[in-house]
Amino acid sequence: MRRSAYRAAITAFGLLLATLARPVAAGPQLFDITFRSSQLSQFFRQPVDIGASVLLPPSYYKEPNRRYPVIYVVPAFEGTDVVTRDTELEWQRPMQSVRTEFIIVILQGMMNIDGEEVHTEFADSATNGPWGAALMQEFIPATDAHFRTIASGNARFLFGHSSGAWAVLWLQINYPATFNGAWAVSPDPVDFHDFFGPDLTKPGQNFYHDAAGNAYGICQFGRHDETTIERLVNGPYGCGSRGEQAHGGEKPWGQRQMDTYDDVFSPAQANGKPAPLINRTTGAIDPAVATYWEAHYDMTQLLVTRWDTLGPLLKGKLHVFVGDRDTFHLEGSVMLMRDALKKLGSDAEISVAPGDDHWQIFNYHGGLVRYSIGEMVERLTNN
Repeated sequence: MRRSAYRAAITAFGLLLATLARPVAAGPQLFDITFRSSQLSQFFRQPVDIGASVLLPPSYYKEPNRRYPVIYVVPAFEGTDVVTRDTELEWQRPMQSVRTEFIIVILQGMMNIDGEEVHTEFADSATNGPWGAALMQEFIPATDAHFRTIASGNARFLFGHSSGAWAVLWLQINYPATFNGAWAVSPDPVDFHDFFGPDLTKPGQNFYHDAAGNAYGICQFGRHDETTIERLVNGPYGCGSRGEQAHGGEKPWGQRQMDTYDDVFSPAQANGKPAPLINRTTGAIDPAVATYWEAHYDMTQLLVTRWDTLGPLLKGKLHVFVGDRDTFHLEGSVMLMRDALKKLGSDAEISVAPGDDHWQIFNYHGGLVRYSIGEMVERLTNN
């Protein structure tokens, strides 16, 4: 079993630290917390923590008997749970506009594996550990006990971007009664028939080029791909806002992103490490690994095969937004999920925004944070 380096927890639930430099009514409004997970610690055979920032609403200390609904936020790959003044306003202003307050819990999705940062995706994994189970069975009950939440599935919501968007959809689908809706912005591939372009379910597919030998492009800006998947995975550069060159022996961003997928989705090899999906040099896809990925983590397939059970439990709870010019070509995967759910008669809200890329999509509907909070309030009121 692999060993990992984690930041140390000071107590079981929490280092309580006010980091917003402004006055509050009777106590700190922002808490940086670490939670020692027994399940993850047992899996890795060393102490393992789940980290988060908790932003309390302005009325929290003024109304000591009041309880609040919660929004669990999962950031993107390399995203952080650090809350700045801008982050605070991003969440507080929409709440003011709808006159409803939430406790905001921004989860730290990144973890350190063998000195390399990858995203947990908050999914249970053969090689990455039981992150979903630890969140559900340990972290959320501890949050409910420590803060004045409404400890009900009707009052819990999910919001995420990119890898975090994949995570919140995964949590909503696998724990449908625990949450009252997931709002996913530009999610990582949700249908493995289109994994940034390549079809992982088709025998003989190559991850770098199609059957005619044409390279799969990525890092789309406008309608132009700046590079190819092969160069992104193997080269020293990222793309767009990730365009910096790796330094100090650090793997390039594209390699670390692929490592995340192997860590989360792959079966374990004899040495305990994840079986790689692809040959990083040739792009050849291992069919056995691809089959495992699809069987365990393809969310569209999961929904289709379990719709008789899941359909009623997910009514009104799935909300997905992606730009039709997504930087990483994630719109294709989302549209496949949209079409499959439409055939099933689902009421899922799946929107493809014209002209938007991986980040511009946040401006959709007049601002997706504000729009999503408005929909959360509707569900909170009507369910």
